[in-house]
Amino acid sequence: MLVGDAQQFPVQIVLAVSKKRFKSAVDRNLIKRRMREAYRLHKQQYLYDQLNIADKKIVLSLGYIGKEITPSDFTHKKMLKLLTQLSVEVAK
Repeated sequence: MLVGDAQQFPVQIVLAVSKKRFKSAVDRNLIKRRMREAYRLHKQQYLYDQLNIADKKIVLSLGYIGKEITPSDFTHKKMLKLLTQLSVEVAK
């Protein structure tokens, strides 16, 4: 979703993990923490630079749909793939 210039930062992000699949709040928070860390490490290089070039701002919602907790390196790889695809879409 592209938005106007009312934002201070180029991206606003929401992370969601289903309570139905992960009953324990500790597990949900672990998954969100891993997603947030993967996003934080890659956002500048893969997303912010493209958004600044295109002079766009977005609101991004990411929902975890897996049925088990994945390792951090897997989460990082998938986040990198997502941000790469998103930066290609922004550049269009």
